Amino acid sequence: MVRIKHRYLLFNILYPPASPPSLKPTDSDSPPYYVLFSRASPSHLNASLVSTLVRAEIHTLFGDHGLSVTQSSLRVVYFSPTTSTGILRVPRAHFRMVWAALSFVTGIPGDRERGGRGGRDGRSRQPVETNITPCVIRVVRVSGTIRKSEEELLRRARREVVRAKVEGRSTGEDEEPLRIFSEKEKQKSTLTSLTDAEEEGIIDADEEDEAIDMSD
Repeated sequence: MVRIKHRYLLFNILYPPASPPSLKPTDSDSPPYYVLFSRASPSHLNASLVSTLVRAEIHTLFGDHGLSVTQSSLRVVYFSPTTSTGILRVPRAHFRMVWAALSFVTGIPGDRERGGRGGRDGRSRQPVETNITPCVIRVVRVSGTIRKSEEELLRRARREVVRAKVEGRSTGEDEEPLRIFSEKEKQKSTLTSLTDAEEEGIIDADEEDEAIDMSD
């Protein structure tokens, strides 16, 4: 019996503003610039729409072949519109193909205006797309198991919470929460520090899969 092997892509959807950032000091009440990039997704965006966008982009870039080799295993196993974060399950042999397709997504179609049945001609009105929201999809981690992706998702969420809390405080006030967060990360891993975790590769090695590959 052959086990189907997958990769799990942890991705973030960023929403860059239409105009470049101003070099002038902003109002103290305005949100930090990184918050504008990491804002919540539109309310109509869900896992089904994300999957449709990815499949359409794969077909555009790689044609019928790309769609056929990724169709069976491609599935959005987690998506949060609040944090604009998701986990995508893809076939291990073609995960770079899906990664490339995610990188080429440039916008999210707006919600559709759906007409009811019963026009004068007796036909239903076709859905009409509204404006497109520009976006960038960034893959931040490639893992061999969903557990590793979930751990990385929680780690990044905690880091963003700390970052948001220290935003706007004085230098002395910033050091304490950052120190506490760093100590918690060191307790979980004695081999790497918080800085090392940021600099490590984006692709996790699946030890189980590597052991199987070496025996072949």
